Amino acid sequence: MKYFIIALQFLTVIRLSRDVQVTPKDLARSMGYFPMIGLLLGFVLVSLNLLLSSILPSSVVNGILIATLIICTGALHLDGLADTIDGLAGGNTKEEILRIMRDSRTGAIGAVGLIMVLLLKYVSLINIPDEIKNQVLIAMPVISRCSMVQVCFFSDYARSDPGIGSPFAYYLGKREFSLATITAFLLSLILLGVEGIIVITVIGITTWGLFSFYRKKIGGVTGDTFGATNEINEVLVLILTLSLLNNG
Repeated sequence: MKYFIIALQFLTVIRLSRDVQVTPKDLARSMGYFPMIGLLLGFVLVSLNLLLSSILPSSVVNGILIATLIICTGALHLDGLADTIDGLAGGNTKEEILRIMRDSRTGAIGAVGLIMVLLLKYVSLINIPDEIKNQVLIAMPVISRCSMVQVCFFSDYARSDPGIGSPFAYYLGKREFSLATITAFLLSLILLGVEGIIVITVIGITTWGLFSFYRKKIGGVTGDTFGATNEINEVLVLILTLSLLNNG
């Protein structure tokens, strides 16, 4: 339970206990439970969808669902996405990119990236059929949070000085990687059947591509790139599901 609580408190705004003593290794070990936090977030989204669908238009409900996910996570991953886009767009060298990523201000290109990601989520949710929507609302945060574990496992930490992502990159082990991957794989199969396996496989390939890109540009990963990976893959889960449904 300790590692689950650490993961919950890191990935969400929920604070169950302030007395939990956390070491850098504990943070890394908590990554094995990242998909379970995604499962919990998925249950929140499904509950809200079931509650509101009978009294509000689906377009409004979808907006509320996206806003709820942002609130529950404290916009942590969106902030990482904006910083990553700003850094990659504005820097020519590794040092410049990392310096821009650490700047708390959001640039124009980062803001555009945020808008596009949120817009793609909204438009995709509108087109997800009602009969499978609840399964997708759970699968999306589960698979995307697993992808953060995967990109971290294969990467070095990009910065020479400590940052929010350094404990994860330094101490993440095979056990946590395996637990997260197996959990996400089984949940994808249960929720979406064969299509779920296809989706998580494509997400895995995409995550490998992101890892390779980060390594080429900055020599590894940072806390910001973890957030960017999560947001990119949340969108891809929705788009891939729609593609499979349209071709099925």
